[in-house]
Amino acid sequence: MKNKPFNALNDCFVRYFFTDKGGEKVLLDFINAVMISADMKTFKAVEILNPFNLKSNYKDKETIVDVKCITKNGTVVIIEVQLSGNSRFPERILYYWAMNYSKLLKKGEQYDELTPVISINLLNFNLNKNNKNVHSCYMIYDTKNARLLTDHLQIHMIELKKFKFKDNNLPKDLNCWLGFFTTNNMEAYMSEIVKEKPIMEEAHKRYNNFIRNQLMMSEYEKKELYQFDKKIALADERRIGMRQGIKKGKLEGIREGIEKGKYDEQILIAKTLKQMNMDDASISKATGLPIEEIRNLRPDGEKL
Repeated sequence: MKNKPFNALNDCFVRYFFTDKGGEKVLLDFINAVMISADMKTFKAVEILNPFNLKSNYKDKETIVDVKCITKNGTVVIIEVQLSGNSRFPERILYYWAMNYSKLLKKGEQYDELTPVISINLLNFNLNKNNKNVHSCYMIYDTKNARLLTDHLQIHMIELKKFKFKDNNLPKDLNCWLGFFTTNNMEAYMSEIVKEKPIMEEAHKRYNNFIRNQLMMSEYEKKELYQFDKKIALADERRIGMRQGIKKGKLEGIREGIEKGKYDEQILIAKTLKQMNMDDASISKATGLPIEEIRNLRPDGEKL
């Protein structure tokens, strides 16, 4: 593993890093970094709702939510890492937000018992190529006067493919965290960043604890292999789709060629019959061409 870049977006590592015992400090700092970047209020404390459990968490190859916590004022925060997506990804995120929001209200409780749900998504793909922002925050606003309907929905999209360390307009704290999740040299990065941000000493400690644990590293490798296999399978599907598309295109071209050949032959016959002074109705019956098209042929056979 020392010769390979460590993938800090591996969901096995992310859940351990943020939700294993003592992870509240780094989790709170990361969430607040996102909030500051979006000009939102920060939080004073978080309680982890899905503590890390290696045995139970990795029976399934994929999970819906990587990290889930609740703040001191009752706000629920969901953090997801997505390595790939498609055009329907925003609907998927909204659906999972709605699932978590609906669970806040128990039978018999009033709507004022509801609290905000914040969805933070680390995306390792470009969701919107026309938007150059690394971090985007979505809420519900009136389209005409931009008045906020409610602060209960807050969806953050962080597009890591657009991120360049120290070459962006992000606040310092979020810049440090995104550097942590995207660096190709974790040791060199951590030795440099702890000088700017002391909490990264705790982050470095948790990283070292993870890579020194053989069982967790075994699960990490399984996740990496699984994701690699998914990429290969997807690439194969695309290649097959392209081949089928090309083949279909060729067949369509052949069909069009045949149809054009038949049409040209009909026109040629119609021209000959026209020159023989046959009436248009008889020519139409003989060739199958519409009578209007035959009428447009000059006596010499050319179209008017």
